Amino acid sequence: MGKSANVRSTDAIREFAAAVAVFQEEARMCLMMLDSQLRHILFWLEQDRPQFWKREIENCMRDMTEARVRLHQCRMRRLGDFRPSCIEEVKALEKAKHDMEFAQMQVPRVKRWHAEASHEGNEYRGRAAQLVQSIERDIPRLLALLAFTMDRLEAYAAVSTMPREAPDRSFLQSLSADVEKMLKEFGGAAGPQTTVSETDGSPRIAEGDAASE
Repeated sequence: MGKSANVRSTDAIREFAAAVAVFQEEARMCLMMLDSQLRHILFWLEQDRPQFWKREIENCMRDMTEARVRLHQCRMRRLGDFRPSCIEEVKALEKAKHDMEFAQMQVPRVKRWHAEASHEGNEYRGRAAQLVQSIERDIPRLLALLAFTMDRLEAYAAVSTMPREAPDRSFLQSLSADVEKMLKEFGGAAGPQTTVSETDGSPRIAEGDAASE
């Protein structure tokens, strides 16, 4: 036969419900922040970076054209048999070519990074969906169950403390039935069994059956 927990105060339940509500709000905020950051990263890789490197390629092409013109003008300058080395102009053209190659390499890289980030984002959303479901569906159900339990226990306490009157056993049986019904509705399966104590008439929540499952 399972052990029983004699519930005589709702303070612990009330504190637990408050802690659950705080967790719900903090978890919701964390998920919103993560989703916002993920959308920002995907937009940056899909829209911002491709446009940026497209502009860079255009700038590099313009720099290469200008560098070739300056190199050609330098080589055309002659003073008799003297021909200028045009070292600075050659270096400028080489730098412009290097910058162009680098910018062109970034285009396929950004596409690959976006594809990988999108895949990882989908993986994250799939895993986070379970937490979202718990936050938006399971936790509200739990809070409703805790509120219902506190309400019924407080009603029982008000009856049991009335002078010269014992609590009505039918009321206690109704309390047990209501709690069990709420547990089944929220959990989708039979939860801990609530019974009425034979000694003092207080409601007891049986823990043994739930633990054995």
